[in-house]
Amino acid sequence: MTLTAPPPTLPSPAPEALIPEARRRGRRRLARRVALTLAVVLVAAAALLTTLTSGTPGGSGARGSGAVAASAPQVATCTGRAVVEPSSLTLSCADANSALTATRWSAWGARSARGVTTFALNPCTPDCAASPLRHFPGATVVLDRPVATPHGARFSRAVVTYRSGATAHRVIQLLTTGGRA
Repeated sequence: MTLTAPPPTLPSPAPEALIPEARRRGRRRLARRVALTLAVVLVAAAALLTTLTSGTPGGSGARGSGAVAASAPQVATCTGRAVVEPSSLTLSCADANSALTATRWSAWGARSARGVTTFALNPCTPDCAASPLRHFPGATVVLDRPVATPHGARFSRAVVTYRSGATAHRVIQLLTTGGRA
C-alpha cells in the first residue's frame, strides 16, 4: 500500500487582514458611483438650463447687440440647438465644467463674436465631482473659427479670458458644431 501526502496548502491571510482592503474597495466603488451619478445630473441640468435660456423656438438666443447678419455663424448648444447671441452657454458638454452666464455680446459677425460674460469654471479641487463651479465676472469671450456644417456655419472655438486675483487666465475650448438648425 502506497501512502501519498495531501497536497500542500497555501496559508490564507487572516480574516481580519482582509477587512480593511474590502472596506477600501467598497469606498472606491461608492466614490465612482457618486461621481458618475453627479456627472449625469450635471450634464442633464446643463442641457436643461441651456434649453431654457437659449431663446425663441426658432433657434436664436437672446439678442444683445441688435440685428445679426443672416450669414453670421451660430453656436451649437449641448443639445444640438443652433443659437445666436445666447445669454448662457455650456462650453464643456461632456462634464459641464465650464460655462458662460449673463453674457452680453458686443459683436456677432461672420468671422467671430465678442462679448463680456461671467465665466463659470470647475477647478476640480480636490476632484471634479466634489468641486463647485467658481464664477469669474467681467470675463471676455471670443467665439471664432467658423466651420461649414449641413445646418449652416457654426463657431468651433471659444476663447475666454478671465482674472483670478491679479492673474489673467485664458481658456480655449473647442465647441460642438453638430446638431440641428
